[in-house]
Amino acid sequence: MKSSGVRGFAAFLLVGAASLVDGRESTPVALETVVVTGTYAPRSAITSDVSILDDAQIAALNKTSVADLLKTLPGLLVEEQGSPGGLTAVSIRGGESNFTLVLVDGVEVNDPTNSRGGSYDFANLNPDMVERIEVVRGAQSSIYGSDALAGVINIITRRPGQGHSQRFHAEIGEDDYYTLAASALGSVGDVSYAVELTDRDDGQPVRNSKRDHDSANLRVGWRPSDAHQLRIAYRYLDGDRETWPEQSGGPRFATVDAQDKSDYTQQVFSLAWIYQVMPKWRSALQASRFDAQEKYSSPGIAPYSEVPPNAADTDFIRDKLQWVNTLALLEDVSISAGADFRHEDGESDGYLDFFGNRIATDFELNRDTWGVFSGVSATPRDSLLLQASVRYDEPDDFGGETSWQAGAAYSPTDALTFSANWGQAFKLPSFYALGHGLVGNPTLEPEKGESWDASVAWQAGNTLSLEAGWFNNEFKDLVDFDDELFRNVNRSKVHTSGAELQATWQPMVDVSLRAQGTYTDIDVKNENTKLTGRPRWTASVVGNWQINGAWGAVFEYRYSGEQWAASRYTGAEVTQELDDYYRLDCVLRWQPSPDWELQLSADNVLDEDYETAVGFPAPGRKFRFGVRFIL
Repeated sequence: MKSSGVRGFAAFLLVGAASLVDGRESTPVALETVVVTGTYAPRSAITSDVSILDDAQIAALNKTSVADLLKTLPGLLVEEQGSPGGLTAVSIRGGESNFTLVLVDGVEVNDPTNSRGGSYDFANLNPDMVERIEVVRGAQSSIYGSDALAGVINIITRRPGQGHSQRFHAEIGEDDYYTLAASALGSVGDVSYAVELTDRDDGQPVRNSKRDHDSANLRVGWRPSDAHQLRIAYRYLDGDRETWPEQSGGPRFATVDAQDKSDYTQQVFSLAWIYQVMPKWRSALQASRFDAQEKYSSPGIAPYSEVPPNAADTDFIRDKLQWVNTLALLEDVSISAGADFRHEDGESDGYLDFFGNRIATDFELNRDTWGVFSGVSATPRDSLLLQASVRYDEPDDFGGETSWQAGAAYSPTDALTFSANWGQAFKLPSFYALGHGLVGNPTLEPEKGESWDASVAWQAGNTLSLEAGWFNNEFKDLVDFDDELFRNVNRSKVHTSGAELQATWQPMVDVSLRAQGTYTDIDVKNENTKLTGRPRWTASVVGNWQINGAWGAVFEYRYSGEQWAASRYTGAEVTQELDDYYRLDCVLRWQPSPDWELQLSADNVLDEDYETAVGFPAPGRKFRFGVRFIL
């Protein structure tokens, strides 16, 4: 039996937010200098392991996808289906890709109706709309509830600024690639705004694999007084993609020349009210909605006994209401507490076609989850930061889940910092895993995780910084498909561990280097199973050279180790190891004035021939030419 007390307390907190009426003076939060992910309220520092890419780094790299940006960060393993039309998933520290919670401007965008258990397709994100990326590694359910088993990736779009500015970016490339982006940002009195529009076609660098999408983004802020802020955000995405079926052997081995096709739309809406009740009391109430629709069809994989032709028309909505209060009780201690309510509604109309016998796979599910949470951050000494949080979630049809997290960071000197974190997390079964008409299992239990990490960072002078970290994750009750029962079951237990190394070095005023390397060891307990798409070794080096006042260059040299991949083009599932590879990308830029810039980008300069999925070759050498205006 579920406890009505928790629901009553959560409802009281949420309704109580409406009673905040007394305004006091507040200091605006400078978001450029704080972290907003992995914490209930913006903070200048958190103990969790965090990586950040800012606007300048994103623009300098000039990548065609957000996934390529993420490859330059430690602990992230990117699984791609070879070319733009394929799915792109990101796992953190060896966890499943659906253990990564993805946020766009703080709103969760994982879709539990898809066949990947809620894994997010990063190929849908256009880097032109991204101002900042924050990645928090480790269990984060004590902050976000379900889904953040391995970590969180927060994609932050462009925010309003002072005055007025307009941006324009156009780029063309080989194989019919192009992207167009325009934005206007600024403020008028107490109102600030940001409007962005993009149009993108990834072309066809690999035969019969393509993707194009349009997107729009709107952010409006209003500060009627020093104590009150209102923020509204809306994002719209409309796209379609086409590629070879996953595990079909792709253009190299597929026995039938037929492609998966998908048309999709996504909408993200959020409304936030931030109120500085007193100088030491900040209250934030936010409502959000994520709406995803997709029409998908697949020809299956010949000889169709294991993967027959199939299709699905899915619709998913997640509504969330959250209230967070942060109080600075003492100069060195602050406490956050609050509650949230989440309603999820998913529907899928689909079928499998077994040699002319069409079997319905329809499902329709909904789920309500109430949560209450609290966290504390303390600096008992200037050299010591302590943080802890706890959360209780009460989802429909499942028992209550309590998640804990604690961390510490200690700096014995200005140049040296030690940190450690421990946390628990859980993930509710996806709607697809629970309800699919053929393989769904309504008796599935939540997946669980426990993680710890430790790191040491050394600032060796003004030009060199080094950091080394170690991590350990235990995941259990993983959802897997059972061939004998022909349905999803809880059974797997997976242990992942490894190390992450990072370094930044500025040997000269005009030259800087950023390097990272990750080692990941994955062990599936009591099973002879190889987890796919996760290389043991990855590394990258990013170099930036300001040649003179107008000319600059950036390069990224990347290594990805051997990884396991599965295919079914032979009529049965076969797992094989893909070769490791090296890749070099370069950007040359010319900025004759502060207002505009020309860029020449070369992807895969060495024309490396490699695969990230069996039979799916990565695009070869490709050139792009672009221009940016900032007025």
